[in-house]
Amino acid sequence: MAAGSTQQDSDPAALRAHAAARGMRAQARAVPPTSALVVPAQDQLDDRTRAALTERLERLVRTSADELAQGAAARLEADAAPALAARMRVDADGVWERLVAVPALWDETLLAELLAETRLALLATGLPVRAPFLPDQPSLLARLARSDDAATADAAKRLLLDAGTGTAALADRLWWPIAAALREGVEDVEEGALLDRALTSAVEELRGRDADAPPAVRLARALRRDEATVPELIEQALADRKIELAVALLADAGGLGARAVRDLVLERDPAPLCILLRALDLPRGTGARIAFALCEADPLRDLDRFAALLDEVDAVPLQQAWQTVAAMALPSGYRAALLALAEARPA
Repeated sequence: MAAGSTQQDSDPAALRAHAAARGMRAQARAVPPTSALVVPAQDQLDDRTRAALTERLERLVRTSADELAQGAAARLEADAAPALAARMRVDADGVWERLVAVPALWDETLLAELLAETRLALLATGLPVRAPFLPDQPSLLARLARSDDAATADAAKRLLLDAGTGTAALADRLWWPIAAALREGVEDVEEGALLDRALTSAVEELRGRDADAPPAVRLARALRRDEATVPELIEQALADRKIELAVALLADAGGLGARAVRDLVLERDPAPLCILLRALDLPRGTGARIAFALCEADPLRDLDRFAALLDEVDAVPLQQAWQTVAAMALPSGYRAALLALAEARPA
């Protein structure tokens, strides 16, 4: 039997307290030790998750290093330093290996976000294959990509192309370590000054770019209609294995942050997500199908417990469910600070 919640009390107040406690800690428990990614260590990540996380991180570093090196090289060429510019482009290939060798360079927030994205992607690959809602028509995203509404069509196309769930914005936490890796080993004072000027200028330009909302969030916003369409869209998103869109739709329906809702979906204890579904007042059938899909995708989830909780949360008044969700959906940094202060308080 898969691991399930230890909460067995059907009392609505106890259920709300349990869900809030688990939801508040969802992101905090997700943060891996930095060394888990760069050395063979005993940690809480299974081999499949660690390999996928490392691959995602390496791809982000290599892509970001190439982008920064190109920007700095252009400035070096403008400063009549073509040899340094050429060296900069070549050195980008070695940035990943340099950063891996120095665990202290890694930002824990970056790793936590990448781990959450990785787990969500792995969860999506495990979602059950379901027949399309409309057998004679293309999938939900394919239909939306041909929408007459430009915002809807553009966001759907980006999501179809797997443009990412916000990873690009995380590069902001990598620019300075990458710049240092590109600068490393240059001893000549004059060359070092040229590199420092080019790299800092390139980083500042990259950090100053406006970060677009992730495609799934943009699409959820574009699909705002009457509340009756939300359950169907969520189920179709899961049927398409586009779990990031289902998360964005849940978040948009509740006026919540997509990252906070993502954490509740990734939390294996079903109580926080069940409280969220109750707060959104989704149909019982939609909740059951969400539960089935997630438990099929992740064998460590307990379907029987999930189903039982869906019945239990019906006894929680909507206003109280919303109050519980509001506590669980606070920004992750704020949640972490509140937890740290609570744990440091004398008993």
